[in-house]
Amino acid sequence: MKKVFNAVLIIITILYSIWYAGLGGFVGNKGALSKIGLEHPVLFAIWGILTYFSLAYSIALGFRKTKYIFYIPLLTLSFVGMVLTLTCEFDYANHTQYVLHCIGSLGFSVITGICVFLLFLVSRARVLAVTCGIILITDLVLLIIFKETAIIELFPIISGYILLFIFNHIREKSKVEIK
Repeated sequence: MKKVFNAVLIIITILYSIWYAGLGGFVGNKGALSKIGLEHPVLFAIWGILTYFSLAYSIALGFRKTKYIFYIPLLTLSFVGMVLTLTCEFDYANHTQYVLHCIGSLGFSVITGICVFLLFLVSRARVLAVTCGIILITDLVLLIIFKETAIIELFPIISGYILLFIFNHIREKSKVEIK
């Protein structure tokens, strides 16, 4: 039942994310998810809540196959990042809120990405770990070159859903033991 719930949650979140990103356009800085949130704060909050809980649930489901629990404080920090992202406006006129929003967004992204990568690494899912690492590095390079766009922001998130789905639903492996 957990796997079915997880699959449905991922599908709903991907579809909502694509629809939400379409409100501002997928390319160009005006399509950045936070910029769309300035005009649609409730829709942005729904996107953030769905995104956090879809990723956190998938990560927790994956880590249950291991004996590692370090993901719990990482997901807590990631949650704080998402709360800052959703509660602080992405408006440069209010510099303090803008900085807190950016810190939260960056914290959420980096910590969640690291958590997914570490799940694959400690589970010895080498192909998934390498793929995740390539996606994270590629996204960082694209972000530096093109700045924020909906495609660049959604690329690692949707990729993470797909990799976590593969790990949690398709790849069956015995529990990983701490050595």
